[in-house]
Amino acid sequence: MTAVAFALVLASAVLHATWNFLLKRSEHKVAFLWSMALVSFVIFLVPAAVFIYRDGMSWRGIAFGCVTALLHGAYGLALARGYQLGDLSIVYPIARGMGTALIPLAAVLLLGESISVWGGAGIALVVLGVLFVPLQSLHPRDLRHPVRNMGGPATLMAILTGVLITCYSLWDKKALDYLAPVTVNEFSMAGYALLMPPLVFREGGSALAAEWRDRGLTIIAAGIIAPLGYVFVLVALTTSQVSYVAPAREVGIVLGAILGVVLLGEGYGRNRIVGSLFIVAGVLTLGLAP
Repeated sequence: MTAVAFALVLASAVLHATWNFLLKRSEHKVAFLWSMALVSFVIFLVPAAVFIYRDGMSWRGIAFGCVTALLHGAYGLALARGYQLGDLSIVYPIARGMGTALIPLAAVLLLGESISVWGGAGIALVVLGVLFVPLQSLHPRDLRHPVRNMGGPATLMAILTGVLITCYSLWDKKALDYLAPVTVNEFSMAGYALLMPPLVFREGGSALAAEWRDRGLTIIAAGIIAPLGYVFVLVALTTSQVSYVAPAREVGIVLGAILGVVLLGEGYGRNRIVGSLFIVAGVLTLGLAP
């Protein structure tokens, strides 16, 4: 990975953890996320149109963009639901860690790539961290049955979110063959905008009005930093392998866990931060693996 790509990915990690913190802090998660996506779509509409005008758009590019929209919309629904059910310091590390661990495995199964010994070690560290994060204690009973702690609805939703992260990461890497990074991002924001309204307006729009009244500036801030962070990742993907970019991006996992424990007052902080450190160690090992 080039130095520029690495810097972009690290910046993206900070921005990603920040907007997830803002989302978790909101009262109505789906309304906040949908509003954020609309802000992002509007802000990046002109830049995306410029790239489309300059580069053109083939039918294959449109097809890739539509699937991108579907995957990101589904990811947004799963992420919002995860934060409705559980803490930031659980959902964020597990979702991002699972996504990173699954990407190399998917590459082996779908792309015929191979995993080195270092790669296997990295995946093992991620899995260990994912098992550790939900622990409520270090009692030997809980340590003997770690999988039992994975059965909570928030944890299961975080795992589903991680699966969707894997899907859109691999798909968007291929979409960059036909679309500029800003255009791929615009399709992803369109996915949020199109798939989430049924849930947003389930309460007649009251939740949406409340979020704009109480957190309007926060929504606008999240609407700027969320797509900017993903554009950074997409630009890095144009020069680097997804198997390197995806793990490096997840250094934000520890930041997400710390924000949840310190600023949101979520419990079992030591376990969650230690588990997050295992996950980061694993993703960095994956990123350095030959």
